[in-house]
This record gives sequence, structure tokens and C-alpha cells, in this order.
Amino acid sequence: MAQGINVIGYEAKTVAGTAVNITIPSKSKRAFMTCEDAAVRWRADGTAPTADEGHLLAQDSSISFMEQGYKQLLENMKFIADTVTSGKLKITYFD
Repeated sequence: MAQGINVIGYEAKTVAGTAVNITIPSKSKRAFMTCEDAAVRWRADGTAPTADEGHLLAQDSSISFMEQGYKQLLENMKFIADTVTSGKLKITYFD
């Protein structure tokens, strides 16, 4: 891990048929996410994703926002299940 980047939080989030936000620690500017059990879709423009609309985060894949300054994007992110099966996000937050 790069010097000066500290883990400041962790979240496990179930994502089902209603769009949900993530809970970002106040000092977090970066995040690493993995998706388990089923694919989810996400948007970060303030609009809720649907099962057909938004970026696909496939089951057993990951996404990272590790450059500085992602706080606003993370605050705007919303997730929804891509299918009737709930997905699970595991998120580690960094300063």
C-alpha cells in the first residue's frame, strides 16, 4: 500500500431491488469495492440506477477509486441489484 494512505473504514452492504447509498466515513476520499453473490449496477450522477441502467459491476469483480479526490463521487454513488438475486458489496474506505 502506498505511504500516506490509511484504511479508515469498512462496510458490507446488501444490494437488492431498491437503490441504496453506501455509508462513507467523513474523511474518506478513496474506496475499493468487491461484488459478491450477484451483479449490481451503479451510478454516481445523483440518479438512482435501475436493473437495466447504470454501470455493471459483475459478480466476483472489483472496482477501485484510489486517486485522491473521489469523496463527491462516492457520496453520489447508488447501487441496485442487476437481477432478482441480491448482491453484496464489501467496501474498504481510505483517507
